[in-house]
Amino acid sequence: MVADRYRIHPEEPIPALDGPAGVRAFNVTDERGAPKALFALVCRSDVAPRTEVLNQFSRFSRLPMTSPLRWGVVHWPPERARRFAIVLHQPGGERVLPKADATIEPWREDRVVRVVMHPLLPMFKELGDRLLTHRGIRADNLFFADGSRDSVVLGECFSAPPAMAQPSIYEPIDSAMSMPEGRGHGTPADDYYALGVMILVLICGGNPCTDMSEQEIVESKISKGSYATLVGDTRLSLPMVEMLRGLLCDDPEERWRHDDVMMWLNGRHLSPKQALLPPKAARLFPFEGVDYNNAPALSNAMGRNWSAGLQVIKENDLERWIRRSLSDDTRADAVGAATQAVIGIGGGTAGSLEDRLLSRVLIALDSQAPLRYKQVAARIQGLATAFAVNYHDDQRRQTFAELMVHKLPQAWIDAQPVSRADYIAFARTYDHILMHLTKPRIGYGLERAVYSLNASWPCQSPLLRNDYVADLESLLPALERVAREGKTDRLPIDWHIAGFVSAHMKSAPDRAFDEMTHDEDAAVFNLGVVRLLARVQEAVGPASTPYLAAWCSSLLKPAIEKFRNRSRREQLLTELQETAAKGNISALVLMADDPQRRAADEEGFRRAKAEFASLVEQTNWLRNGGLTKPAVIKANAREASSVFSSVVAAVTVLLITLNSVF
Repeated sequence: MVADRYRIHPEEPIPALDGPAGVRAFNVTDERGAPKALFALVCRSDVAPRTEVLNQFSRFSRLPMTSPLRWGVVHWPPERARRFAIVLHQPGGERVLPKADATIEPWREDRVVRVVMHPLLPMFKELGDRLLTHRGIRADNLFFADGSRDSVVLGECFSAPPAMAQPSIYEPIDSAMSMPEGRGHGTPADDYYALGVMILVLICGGNPCTDMSEQEIVESKISKGSYATLVGDTRLSLPMVEMLRGLLCDDPEERWRHDDVMMWLNGRHLSPKQALLPPKAARLFPFEGVDYNNAPALSNAMGRNWSAGLQVIKENDLERWIRRSLSDDTRADAVGAATQAVIGIGGGTAGSLEDRLLSRVLIALDSQAPLRYKQVAARIQGLATAFAVNYHDDQRRQTFAELMVHKLPQAWIDAQPVSRADYIAFARTYDHILMHLTKPRIGYGLERAVYSLNASWPCQSPLLRNDYVADLESLLPALERVAREGKTDRLPIDWHIAGFVSAHMKSAPDRAFDEMTHDEDAAVFNLGVVRLLARVQEAVGPASTPYLAAWCSSLLKPAIEKFRNRSRREQLLTELQETAAKGNISALVLMADDPQRRAADEEGFRRAKAEFASLVEQTNWLRNGGLTKPAVIKANAREASSVFSSVVAAVTVLLITLNSVF
């Protein structure tokens, strides 16, 4: 159930409405009897949906797009786990293009204008005015609005990271060069580019570049431009040529937006300004059997073949080629400065220095390209998502760590010709992340970095693999369910949970993390674990978690065992059980770490030690003949006789006194 109203039926899948990357669709019924057909997308647990835009997209129910109706975390019986689900209205018709690589009967241009452009443009305007992006605009995500096929609606765009499911043909050059998960939310200009490609796909009846691989398409876009690459020999009317030139312009600042398209629809002729192609070199640069005549194409090739690119920078021919063959002293100076910057920073192995150098050289060759380092290529705004998606890949995780430690995001931002506010924000973010990465202890490191960079990413702790915890409020209820199931053979905190808590709390519970560095001392370490959970309970609740508290009370036994007084220990263990039943974790911490109780116990122990020392001294004195030595006996006899004589004398005096009186 979602929102106590919408019932998802796991036994009724709807494959025709499945989302991208393993997101499956299922039938939904409204318990209040609403007549509209509904379906739900059940999201993956290892990849976060775009939850940050769901509220905004839910307001667009009157626009020609599949907008979210309700969403939330539900118990999902097929996996015996909890998953994030989104309830939506079903489109009235089928997909316009069944699959990305499918072919259909080519559409006439007037049908594209009438059925697609006119209905969709209000949606583009609304999203653009709110600086929102769809990032799922493609022909196979387009549905007929109803059986008449006279209008269309766009499919959903929020069950997976932005543009992750987009074929690279729909993406501008820099985004197409990036790994799919590293494209980022982009700008409205990206959506208009995808609109132009989608129009061309409908006119062609499928992919217009079926004879080219994705990399060949990217290389051609770089050298020839997007319009020339995608349109090729396709026969188009002059007005359609004009419109596609505007939408497929490679300069995002010159790319057509809503007002430009509307003027074109109203019959006004415009002259789209095409982005200038990269300057051609007088002498070709050979690389891996291919000759390159411009810097961006060479940069792209070197980024895709990292080992060969490393060999190029070792030979020191690149800067000379740029200066002499391209006559681009500015770019040549940037390449030289990149070399000096890496040497100046220093640190790391020889291989690490070379990798950093190549990354900075690629930035200098083409500052508009994505950030590239080894097998990673991502837009600056998509870097965080790419890091999270690839976290479980050991090699790529290490690559992302090196990339951030070596300040390559900041280097990319510094190389941009125009400073933007969002770039400055990204630079500050990665400066802050660097501080986490330099603290190799629980609560920091890569685990905190991944959740600090991706606020809505679900916690990836193995302890929570059957749950979906994307906010701090969901953490303790999830651990309570784990404890209720009896899965308490491990600690309720690991590096992922600690990093998740640290990233989501306003002030990091450093005292708890400090205690958890003492993994050799179970009493201190376990106290830190329970203290961290107590801080979470104090911050966001819930007020009572009895099963989790019982789990925590068992962890506090080593701390209780440190009390010296046996009676106090027994009393505290009894009180722990009683307090745990109430579910208050903070109270458990106060009992195990009460300074007054500790001080009283230490004072009692000090007195007991002193008393014990006195008894030992007396025992040793007796054992050593303290009462049986001749000298002692003689002295004691003398003392006893003196006392006896005094007593006899006193009695005698008393008797004489009494006789005289009576």
